[in-house]
Amino acid sequence: MEGSRYLGPVRHPAIGIRIPEIFLTGILRAYKKRNVAGGLMLSFGRETAPESVIEAAPGSFEITRGHTGTSIRKYIMMGTEAARREGVTVELEADHIMAISSSARAVKRIAGVHEEANATSEEELKESMQYNALAIDEALSTGPINCFTVDTSDLFDEAAASGDEAQLRLEFESARTPGELMSRYSNRTFDFAGREGFSLKFTETEVMRLALRYGRSIDVGGQIYNYIVERIGRPFGFEISLDEAKGETKEKDLLFYLNEWRSSGRHVDFVAPNIGFKKRTDFHGDLRRLERRVSRLSEISRSFGALLSIHSGSGTTPYSGKGRGTYRALLRGSGGGLKYKISGVYYELLLQVLASSPPRSKERALYNRIFDAVLEFLEGQVAGKGPLASKLLEGQLAAYRRGVREGRVERRNPRATFFRFNSYLALALRDGEGRRYLRDGLVGLYERRPTIRRKVDTEAERLTLRLLDGLRFGNNIREVADAPRPRG
Repeated sequence: MEGSRYLGPVRHPAIGIRIPEIFLTGILRAYKKRNVAGGLMLSFGRETAPESVIEAAPGSFEITRGHTGTSIRKYIMMGTEAARREGVTVELEADHIMAISSSARAVKRIAGVHEEANATSEEELKESMQYNALAIDEALSTGPINCFTVDTSDLFDEAAASGDEAQLRLEFESARTPGELMSRYSNRTFDFAGREGFSLKFTETEVMRLALRYGRSIDVGGQIYNYIVERIGRPFGFEISLDEAKGETKEKDLLFYLNEWRSSGRHVDFVAPNIGFKKRTDFHGDLRRLERRVSRLSEISRSFGALLSIHSGSGTTPYSGKGRGTYRALLRGSGGGLKYKISGVYYELLLQVLASSPPRSKERALYNRIFDAVLEFLEGQVAGKGPLASKLLEGQLAAYRRGVREGRVERRNPRATFFRFNSYLALALRDGEGRRYLRDGLVGLYERRPTIRRKVDTEAERLTLRLLDGLRFGNNIREVADAPRPRG
């Protein structure tokens, strides 16, 4: 069963391989040790891009587009070849295919900067869909792509859904087929068993609000799904992401979204609601409330043949998981049936390894160059009001500078907030000849220095094992052979 294949709605991890030359070995060794079939992925909306974008001259595209410098073709081929070599089963995933006007806007959401909702115009949407088609075509031409995650949360229409009832009805009746949609909810109670049992019922006003909020998102997600079906010619996994919307996903919202999706005849293996996690931050909320929320959202998802997918899975440090007790709460709430995604934490781990190297070492010198280059670039963005500028970033930079002056913060501290959320930019920065000189430096260091290679491989393996053991993914390979096939 080794190599790349479609897993189906089976509990498993999915890990972003931002620099596959460096991270694959440790990740796959951990998969093999625990007899795990797991995912390998990159975000199509941010991290990876078609080869033509990666190889284009500096300035041809936003710096955030394909910012890892790893093309779609490269990560899929390297992931597949490494899995075969290590004797591991993986699912290669096209993560976060997004309908969004700007990749810069997409990366700012990770830091918590949510710009005006529903701001994507029809022209911007058309351009986004053309780009998505280019990316999907490259993935499919490469061969072993097995799963697609679509994120159209930028199209949620908060303004239309927040009007008074009279305005709501007017907009609803002009935008939708009222009778057909209402018939799916009128005089109907949705019952869920689960460990406590609960029921949901919609009022007419709620249906109108939800239809206006999510209608465009569902339609566009369906267009992307149909494009994949037309071209792939084989079973594939499909995931819907709601995680990056502002605020937690409510039970009725998830139920409405999935019910409308299913009414279109399309399948879904996983759905990722916003459960209250923040990117690169441990969870500090009420664990009992988290467990109950996950339990109910999980029951809703299972009723449509899907499992929950947990996004924003990285914690405050590469060693903290998602905070004490969080994995246990997720396991109890979901009954163990979940998918869990992490990505940037491996790159963060790599930088911490370099930062902890002796002051005069080549490893430390490269880390210093990375830190200084990212700091200089971001200060330029703030000063020039560039696409990555925000009040949040401005405050983070000011806090770092003030902390260094006052002796409270170590200079070039890898834990500095601005750096943790923006260090990815180092992989995108180019020199005068257009080379990604810092990314090349990291790969060269890893390949030429056996001591650093062994250390990084070991740390990446340990990080992966903490995830696999914490969420009890071990021996899931037994469940893959019996995974249901999609209807799409």
